[in-house]
Amino acid sequence: MSLNIDLAAQKKFVDLSAKVLSGDLAAKTQQGLMLLKGEGVERNVELARQYYLEAAEAGYSVAQYNLGSLYLNGLGVERDYSQALHWFKLAASQGDCDGQFNVAYMYDRGWGTQQSDRDAFKWYEAAAKNGSGRGQFDLAACYQHGKFVAVDLEQAIYWYRRAAASGVARAF
Repeated sequence: MSLNIDLAAQKKFVDLSAKVLSGDLAAKTQQGLMLLKGEGVERNVELARQYYLEAAEAGYSVAQYNLGSLYLNGLGVERDYSQALHWFKLAASQGDCDGQFNVAYMYDRGWGTQQSDRDAFKWYEAAAKNGSGRGQFDLAACYQHGKFVAVDLEQAIYWYRRAAASGVARAF
């Protein structure tokens, strides 16, 4: 089997290695993503998970989010909604808007936790305020349809406009 590896991506992976050795958690997480996608290196989901885990345990929110995504989707690990929620909550508690959105979504659906309208709304609102287009769209829908809150069309329009400005096509 021959590998078709992009030399520029391979150089990027090698260049990141020096940063990883100096303790750069962003570089370790970026290498994890490259391993997951097979960019510049042979695809290795297990090693990607290990890189994410090391950076996540050191407190890096992007790695925590990425690790949560692996558990949510069962990619390289057994699908485990409780573990996904654990890692998303850690990222969310540091202000990661994607982590906040996923925490909201999981509370909304009762994945890995008991379904909670209050917690779903709280996290949708946090995600929306922190710039998550998906959070803005779902918060707008909450206000439009009276999900978790009273119907408030002014708030719905406000958040749909914010979602559209964030590039959410469904909000146009």
